Amino acid sequence: MVPRFLLLAMASLFLAAFLAGCSGTGSPRAVGTPAATPATEATTPVPQTTAPPALFPNALPLGTPYTYGRQDIAVEATVSDVRVMDGYQWWSPGWGQYYNTTPESGDHFLFARVSLVDRGTARARFPPPSMFVLSGDGNTYPEYTDRDNSLSIKGFDVKQFDYYYNDTGGWIDPGESNKIEGFLLYEVPASLTPDHAYLDVTFTSQAAAVWKLG
Repeated sequence: MVPRFLLLAMASLFLAAFLAGCSGTGSPRAVGTPAATPATEATTPVPQTTAPPALFPNALPLGTPYTYGRQDIAVEATVSDVRVMDGYQWWSPGWGQYYNTTPESGDHFLFARVSLVDRGTARARFPPPSMFVLSGDGNTYPEYTDRDNSLSIKGFDVKQFDYYYNDTGGWIDPGESNKIEGFLLYEVPASLTPDHAYLDVTFTSQAAAVWKLG
């Protein structure tokens, strides 16, 4: 017979071996670490610069004729010979001599030559100088009628347009021989140059044209 204390010892060893086999020591599960988000470099928006739209995109080039009228009336108008001057000399018929004219401080004078020919068969009306409006730099400038309407300026072979309008009452007869040609005069800021100036002309209630002066 096996002694009792030996049986108890064998039973304890068997139980210890059994428990060791059932409770393995596996490696702990790794805990994932979130991947670092790449830093985004701050960017400064670059402003898009675009040229401002032309004031009159359909403006006629200098020297290009425009014809208005109907049926037997066909008046051809042309704007040309644009000049910029810091001052000018005008002839006084009464005093028989030239006088100097200078603009206000920061201004200069802009001249534009206007030609009208009635190529129809009937006499026609043409507009007064007030219908020839100079536009530029967001402003408009009226025609500058100086002294009297017989104004002649040194260096110009024609008189001020206003003279011809008053002399004819605003009527032009057919034919090249009845051509009307005079200059318009404007006092504008010295910063306004012909390449940024336009002449906006209303000939009739149904006819108008714009010329780019530079």
